[in-house]
Amino acid sequence: MNRKRILSLVAAVLVVAAAVAAVLIWQSRSRPYPLTEKTNIAMDTIVGFKLYGAPTGGEADAALNVVTGLESVISRYKAGSDVYTLNETGTCSSTLLPSLLAQCKPLEAQSGGKFDLTVGALSTLWGFGSEDARLPAQSEIDKAKQTVDYTELKTDGSTVTIRDGQQLDLGSIGKGLACDMVKQYLETAGVKGGVVSVGGSICAFGKKSDRGEAWTVAIKHPREENRFLGYIRLKEGFLSTSGDYEQFFEQDGKRYCHLLDATTGYPAESGLCSVTVVCDNGMLSDALSTVCFLLGEENSKPILESYNAAAVFVTTDGEISTFGDLDFTKDES
Repeated sequence: MNRKRILSLVAAVLVVAAAVAAVLIWQSRSRPYPLTEKTNIAMDTIVGFKLYGAPTGGEADAALNVVTGLESVISRYKAGSDVYTLNETGTCSSTLLPSLLAQCKPLEAQSGGKFDLTVGALSTLWGFGSEDARLPAQSEIDKAKQTVDYTELKTDGSTVTIRDGQQLDLGSIGKGLACDMVKQYLETAGVKGGVVSVGGSICAFGKKSDRGEAWTVAIKHPREENRFLGYIRLKEGFLSTSGDYEQFFEQDGKRYCHLLDATTGYPAESGLCSVTVVCDNGMLSDALSTVCFLLGEENSKPILESYNAAAVFVTTDGEISTFGDLDFTKDES
């Protein structure tokens, strides 16, 4: 991670801490369980925990270790990780990757190839999230696109193989997957409830008090800094947001964001600036938010319905709409 990126993330900790605080709203007459909080940086993003009824108080530290442990498997930048090894050598042995790739293949197909986990060469070319972000030449994009094809990923037991030049990039599912794994750990550890945030993915589970009221999760406004777009209430579940405000640059009056359409080699132009997806699986919510951003609102609805997922769409014109069974309230402040 470059120095500028680190400073940016550290500066964002206070903002995120305030945002996570706004995530939790409870009635004054409830009796919350003892609260443990922790905020840190992992997976090149802010990771936050608000845990209620943690038996020892050390569960937040252990949960952070779950995130960093996952990063050591799926990061394409961390030397020795499964994905790094795969990208460097064309093959790797992994207990995790084969199942992840199998779960994502239906979505890759449903998206018409716009969502493709072998997009790594294009991701590197554009350089989002680094000081090297730039608009590549068409010839460079065309060359990188030749390496993108999820159907060429091969698995045989625990062995994963890609063809020469291909690069796996799990950035579109990693943070949601981290939420899945952290939730599993925290429930096993006996934590009564909490909210876990890993970048744009959030998990709300269990109870925060003896009343067992619903969680209220705030969605960041895609165009107004330090303001919320609205609030989603749910008993339990996962939310992931994909937006053009997360990693982007502007050139000649045009915004280029990190959400790349694998079929064109360019950032998505779907008329959306933000999509939040709610479902019962963290990795799926993460992947679906990307798919919806790439496809646009109308083309996303059949896919969301097939996964029993709901969404909040925000267009580049500022229009807000929802789909599915969702308790959403727009912030009028």
